Amino acid sequence: MPKILITGGSGYLGARLTQLADAADYETHPTFFSTPITHRHAIQLDLRDKSKVDETIRDLKPDVIIHQAVSNRNDDHVAAIVPAARHIVDAAIEHHIRLIHVSTDLVFDGENPPYTEESAAAPVNAYGAAKAYADGFIISAMPEALIVRPSLIYGFDPIDKQTAWLVDGIKKKQTVKLFVDEYRCPIWVDNLAQALLEVAESKLSGILNVAGPQRLNRWEYGLKLLNHLKIDPEGYVVKSSITESGTKRPADLTLDIRKAQRVLKTKLLSVDEVIRDA
Repeated sequence: MPKILITGGSGYLGARLTQLADAADYETHPTFFSTPITHRHAIQLDLRDKSKVDETIRDLKPDVIIHQAVSNRNDDHVAAIVPAARHIVDAAIEHHIRLIHVSTDLVFDGENPPYTEESAAAPVNAYGAAKAYADGFIISAMPEALIVRPSLIYGFDPIDKQTAWLVDGIKKKQTVKLFVDEYRCPIWVDNLAQALLEVAESKLSGILNVAGPQRLNRWEYGLKLLNHLKIDPEGYVVKSSITESGTKRPADLTLDIRKAQRVLKTKLLSVDEVIRDA
């Protein structure tokens, strides 16, 4: 089985990707920055350090790099997205290693859905702008690389950060506002991880939208997850809108996933399908 280097192994997707790769008998090497992870091949690595990134990849000689760090947790993380991606792609080119780069639907402005792999990036926030910039130079520098663009990533064991925020708000009896005019195509973390492992062994290149086939607004999505978790909103979850919030957010990031449905063996599941079979 291939040897896989997974950046961001302490993150939500990275942790589940590592677990599924291990279960499938890949030789898996997850990296982490400041949050240690328990794994026999875990590597502490600052992706902003070009020499350490190159040294790690040169010595490890992975067959594939799945680069899904860095998060949008804070300004420092966002600032690390571009240098981290640049150092990873430079090392992948230098040492002839397949590269899968996990991007985001937030590279779009939400005004002209649905978005295909050919749609022009038009980010409206710093995280989306950093990811869009990284996508651009990776494709230019390494045409054989693959950019995977998912939407909201969710899961139940454990629950994802955004769902945990929703649940925590209800438990604390706080008012939680969910937008009725913000649309995404949520993707189950296991589904995305399975797709990433599939493309890691393929020769697919360019850009691939990998999201769920179900378009949901935040209100619909939140209620479906709460119902599955058997948590009563108790009147603490209320409808709201982007306009009411006064924030600048993409309204509709519906992704066209017909290409992925055509080329992948992994079936991309709707939220309803995941909940039904859970």
